[in-house]
Amino acid sequence: MKKLVAVMMAAGLLGTGSAHAQSSTSGQFNVSVTLTSSCTLSAINDLAFSYTSFQSGTANATGGGYSVSCTNSLPYTFGLQSGTGTATPPGASTISVTDNAVNLAYQLALSAAGGTGNGSAQTYSVTGSMAGNQAGTCSGASCSNSAATNKRHTLIVNY
Repeated sequence: MKKLVAVMMAAGLLGTGSAHAQSSTSGQFNVSVTLTSSCTLSAINDLAFSYTSFQSGTANATGGGYSVSCTNSLPYTFGLQSGTGTATPPGASTISVTDNAVNLAYQLALSAAGGTGNGSAQTYSVTGSMAGNQAGTCSGASCSNSAATNKRHTLIVNY
């Protein structure tokens, strides 16, 4: 008798389990994505000039490299702005400055007007040139513009 009850209970459990496994329902749903495109500047390197008073040729700056990373397919442009004030887009492709510590004039320019984002860092540079035949201002054998108040400038990426 005990064996018969055990067999009946086991059969009832098996029947119940298989009935639930065969019943189901489903539904679909959407996933909404909003992407805000952006660009970031990084690895911005300073420029450096080496100049001798009254030298005959133009002095070109060294350094000036930088990287920009933008959302894939996002077009962007660059601009330069003299000084460190609030950036005023779009900026200029070239700027001219006379350093107020050593009294030498130079021009800064961009290696490219812009590009299109590819999701990776893309490298560019700010170039600098200083015309020859300038006297400059220096009270010793050599001077630097460490005291200049107008040696810092702004690079802008517009997107």
